[in-house]
Amino acid sequence: MKSSLRAFGIGLFVAGACMALFDQLPSDSNEKEIAAYEKQVKDYEKQIAELSKQLMEQNPVSADPSKVDKQTNSATAENTSVTKKETDSGVVEATIYIYENVSIYTIGQQAEDLGIVANGRELELYLSKPEFARSIQKGAFDLRSDMTIEEIAQVLTGQPTE
Repeated sequence: MKSSLRAFGIGLFVAGACMALFDQLPSDSNEKEIAAYEKQVKDYEKQIAELSKQLMEQNPVSADPSKVDKQTNSATAENTSVTKKETDSGVVEATIYIYENVSIYTIGQQAEDLGIVANGRELELYLSKPEFARSIQKGAFDLRSDMTIEEIAQVLTGQPTE
C-alpha cells in the first residue's frame, strides 16, 4: 500500500512538472501572432507616413505648428466670437458671444485670452457649479476685467447682479 501510494505521488509530481515545463516553452502560435502584429504595425506606420505626406501636399499650412494653433483657435472662435477694447483706466471690456453647445472650458479660455480674468480655469471651475452649469445662456455678453468671477457667472447665466 505504501509503495503504491508513493508511486502515485511521484506520478502526480512528474505530471505537474511536465505541465509546468510545457507552459514555459515558447509556442509557435505566439511567435506567429507577434510577427503578424509587428507586420500590421509596420503597415500602419507606412499608411500614416503616406497620409501625412498627402496632408502636407494638400495643406502646407499644417506643417507649421504655430499656424496649426491659429487654425485651432479660429475653429474655436466659430463657436464663441469675441470683441475686445481696453479703456484708459486699464480695464478690459469685451463682448463674448456664446452659441449653443459651447463648453465652459471654451468660455474660460476666451475670457483668459481677452484679459477679462487672469485664470480661465478658475472661471471654468466656478461655472461648473450646479447653480451655474445648466443655466449658461446663449447670446452676447459684455464683460469687464474689473468684474469678479461671481459677477461674470451671474451675467453669463442671466441671474440678476446684486
